[in-house]
Amino acid sequence: MKAEVFKPGNIKKLEKNFKDISDVDKPVYYTVINLFNNFPRISAIKLYRDSDIDLKIRLGNKDYRYIKILKSQSGMFDIMRLPLDERKIGKNSLYELVRKDLNSSNELSRETRNEILKYIDFNRNRKKLLYILIDSENKNYYIMKETTIKDIVIHDIEYIYTKDSSYKIYNGKISARFIGNYWDSYLKKRKKTEKDVWKALITQ
Repeated sequence: MKAEVFKPGNIKKLEKNFKDISDVDKPVYYTVINLFNNFPRISAIKLYRDSDIDLKIRLGNKDYRYIKILKSQSGMFDIMRLPLDERKIGKNSLYELVRKDLNSSNELSRETRNEILKYIDFNRNRKKLLYILIDSENKNYYIMKETTIKDIVIHDIEYIYTKDSSYKIYNGKISARFIGNYWDSYLKKRKKTEKDVWKALITQ
């Protein structure tokens, strides 16, 4: 798993050559530059391709943050895909549990929620990821813990399957508008600034 390695000493070179980077890759390199510029504690960042993570941030000898970057396309984030009908819980599939819950209520039961969370963990190779979501159209950048991403997925499943429970595969496509509204609500509810949240998740 080959990686590009960036340290404070070679960020100036990256900034100088930024205009020559392809438009597809610019948001990722822009993220690397801004992380160094805003968080002096960062001693190195590794950028991976075709991996379960996109960035590995080193803050100290053994202090790391693992980042997955998601970029929106046509106003949608491709968060995750979950074939609910393939996950078996006893004699039933997870799809059947979801459908049963949402045919009688607007919310999933605690048992079904927990089974979805287990399924998400089962499909993830690495725990405790941080996610950076890049709204490509509006040039907005959001950072979220994996638990936040899971909450969004649960909410989306409830919303979609309450309207139409025929989808056996959850496609995990969530609008950039929803993510932006969620982010604004998150900041307001916790009385935090964007900088507060980035600092807390990256350096604390």
